[in-house]
Amino acid sequence: MTAAVLVLGAAGGAAAQEVGFQVVRLVAAAGVAQREPVGVAATFGAGQEVVYCFLEAREITAATEVVFIWYHGDREAAAIPVRLGAGPHWRTFTRKRVAGLSGVWKVYLQDQQGQVIASVEFVVE
Repeated sequence: MTAAVLVLGAAGGAAAQEVGFQVVRLVAAAGVAQREPVGVAATFGAGQEVVYCFLEAREITAATEVVFIWYHGDREAAAIPVRLGAGPHWRTFTRKRVAGLSGVWKVYLQDQQGQVIASVEFVVE
């Protein structure tokens, strides 16, 4: 299986200081176990009930909020805010029921100002 695609925006490289943290990983996965993504993929079978979007962030200078915005095709399917605490390392995730919803999905990670700082795309067959 191929890995899901991570596209970094302002959170990568030198611009990380503007956002207040660094995005290390943003992946789509079949599950999460022991605070790690399981079954990371770019394509999920038709029988997949739920897909997880897993975020690993580092160097979080102050508590902040990010929003995981899930799109199915061109339609927004969910917007899920998540709080990140200040610290050297943070892992969190959101999940979306995708059963019966085949097609291209994309999850955008937005900072508190609404700027997209990373995204991941996957397909449900």
